[in-house]
Amino acid sequence: MKKISKYIVYGFIFSLALILLWNPQSVFANEKEDTISKGVFIDTVEISGMTVTEAKEALRNHIQGLRSKSFALVIGNNTMVVTMADLDYKYEPNNYIKQAISLGKSGNLIKRYKEIKDIEYGKVVYPLTYTYDEDKLRDLIEDAAVRYRISPKNASFTRKNNQFYYTDHKMGSMMDVDTTFSSIKEKLDNWIRMDFVVNASMVDLEPEFTRELLEKSNSIIGEYSTVYTSSSQDRAANLANGAKLINNAMLYPGEVFSSYTYLLPFSVDNGYYAAGSYNRGRVEQSIGGGACQVTTTLYNAVLAAELDIVERYAHSMTVSYVDLAYDAAIAEGSKNFQFKNNTDMPILIEAFSEDRKITFRIWGHETRSSNRTIKYENKIIKEISPSPSEKITKDPSKPTSYRRVTQSAKKGYQAELYKVVYEDGVEVSRELVNKSYYNAEPAHVTVGTKRN
Repeated sequence: MKKISKYIVYGFIFSLALILLWNPQSVFANEKEDTISKGVFIDTVEISGMTVTEAKEALRNHIQGLRSKSFALVIGNNTMVVTMADLDYKYEPNNYIKQAISLGKSGNLIKRYKEIKDIEYGKVVYPLTYTYDEDKLRDLIEDAAVRYRISPKNASFTRKNNQFYYTDHKMGSMMDVDTTFSSIKEKLDNWIRMDFVVNASMVDLEPEFTRELLEKSNSIIGEYSTVYTSSSQDRAANLANGAKLINNAMLYPGEVFSSYTYLLPFSVDNGYYAAGSYNRGRVEQSIGGGACQVTTTLYNAVLAAELDIVERYAHSMTVSYVDLAYDAAIAEGSKNFQFKNNTDMPILIEAFSEDRKITFRIWGHETRSSNRTIKYENKIIKEISPSPSEKITKDPSKPTSYRRVTQSAKKGYQAELYKVVYEDGVEVSRELVNKSYYNAEPAHVTVGTKRN
């Protein structure tokens, strides 16, 4: 047995000697010239016969190929394509190439021989561990959820011929971020290195106001009318036009009504005519004259509905169609009337003009107690007499004997408006609504200056 063992050892040494004679560079060559033994893989990349530089390039090409692959995320009727590079797909650092280049070339002769024989009977595979940025994946999904969100549409309504007409609500949809993220992550964690498709998990979005809810806004919560029996034909036409432009304006809770949005521009193309309006203390003809009576009538309907007043201005001088402090002026670029729907339900403004009377009705959901009533009271704080000195306009086309009062003197006032609340007929609160100041204006007189 000792002799046999000795022969075996001699044979083993002889085989190693033959290997070294046949491939001496495997041990003694310098690293720049070294190549990797046959049958060596890193992941699915065969690096047999490659130098270190070539193996690194092969791995670089491999990861670039994987990073160029993608998956499609189907979001309703939209599709978003995400590449693996978008997720910073990469493999964890390793020293596999260094290990591969040294196979059969380092250690004692027995170790080298064994490694070479192992490669001959089966390939050597170094597994790679891949990673991707989960935070980037979630960010992409969250951005897509916002971008491709289909907002629901509230029901709406109008009123015509004493009847409501409704437009039904529409459902919306949005991606469920967490569920979709989990579906994609499961695919990526078990990725077979092929492009793939994921259908996003979607959830329905219901609008805040369905038709069924909107049908509850069927009560008149505020109404007011003013007359214009003595107005010119053109001024009457302007009031009718203003009512038509505002009619069926609808406000959801929290929305603000701006008179500018509905009534401007004051132009012929927008249905207006030239009529009297205030300008620096005198009545002058201007396109849209009379629009202030439109906003004033609406103001009083809004007060009755107890909606929030956002912006309101008194006229520069008193008006005849409402008492002091009950008016709301409009002037392009300087005076606007705005209010907010402070109720929990949509409101609809119905406006119409007939028989020289303009009316505003505000429809909504009545929730105020039946034993509660409100009343508005004005209070004159100060009366201001006009200057006795007349404002003279000279007319050279008229004789010196000509004298005509073109505008009567107007008193000025400082007034306040109060909201008084009663419960079971007993006053429970009194609140200041506005402070109004109206200028006094002397008489305007035109005199002739033409001499015979």
